Amino acid sequence: MKRYISVKLSFKLGITVTLTYLVECVFMTQLVNIRKIIRVGERSAGITIPKEWLSYLNVDIGSSVEVTLGPGYILIRPLISSISQPRTINAITLKHDDLEQLERLIIGSYIEGYDVITLDVSRNIARNVFYKISTRLPGIISMNGDVFKIKISVDELNTDLNDILNSMKSTVSSMFDILLEYFDTGNIEKLKELLKLDDDLDRFHFLGMRTIRRTSYKDPIAALENTIVIKSLEHIGDTLDRVSNTFLKMMLNVIEKSECRESLKEIFTKVSSYVSKAINSFISHNINQALKVLLQREELSREILDRASKCINVTGILAVSHEAMVSVYEAAEIAEIAVLRYLRELGLEHKQSKE
Repeated sequence: MKRYISVKLSFKLGITVTLTYLVECVFMTQLVNIRKIIRVGERSAGITIPKEWLSYLNVDIGSSVEVTLGPGYILIRPLISSISQPRTINAITLKHDDLEQLERLIIGSYIEGYDVITLDVSRNIARNVFYKISTRLPGIISMNGDVFKIKISVDELNTDLNDILNSMKSTVSSMFDILLEYFDTGNIEKLKELLKLDDDLDRFHFLGMRTIRRTSYKDPIAALENTIVIKSLEHIGDTLDRVSNTFLKMMLNVIEKSECRESLKEIFTKVSSYVSKAINSFISHNINQALKVLLQREELSREILDRASKCINVTGILAVSHEAMVSVYEAAEIAEIAVLRYLRELGLEHKQSKE
């Protein structure tokens, strides 16, 4: 059975958005039932569910289910990959005359989890904006037809956020390495190479945000933590992007200013190490490293200002040193999340041990 649900929204800035939901499922009201916890054997407890609920979930006696313990609730969902499940296809129609604003609306729709994005604009504008975003949004496909549609083919449920985080970590590390090579050689091609890596980082960022948006029901708190970490990594990449653009636009050749070059190289060498330690503390659940990162933040910030003061007469040095400090504080945010996660998990362990 299919049903289309559409809502059209118009805004003063010339933005028209139509939300369309193609629902392919059995329509039913939400079922609520009060059950008692019963003893199962000597060491376990359980609850029963009405048998008629099984058909709604395409499960039967013996089917496997995933049980998640959250803060104040238990979530139970079926583990079914081969059986066709009821699903909702989310579609949205976008209309805007400004190419850049339309691009941002498409990116937002991608992150929000829409499966089909229809562009209610001329085919020429639609093609231009699609070409701009096609390398930045994983899994998007242009669909031929009377109207221009973008289909997103991404399996978020089987996308591992740890893989995304590790990929973002490697990309950020490579961006720092390339910047340091620029300080050694003065080769501006290194700066252009760094800018291309920032586009790769954007791809991981958008995919990570979409995956979190579609899977956050499993563990809302972990989803919030991963969101902050992924956003911080993206912001660190943006700081390196802006540093590269500063050098390119001002045609500043650091090779010609040896003292300044050494100061900048030292600054970003230490920032690179600091960022790496922060990311590793989160990925590897290393609480000691996370605490060290937090305690070193102020000292490193003062050192950046001190070294930058040696080049105060160099155009753009204040902007570059500011970006270095932004990277430090974004990295500290990641370490802060690592500490909070450790405390949350520690509290859960204590609660379970008392029970």
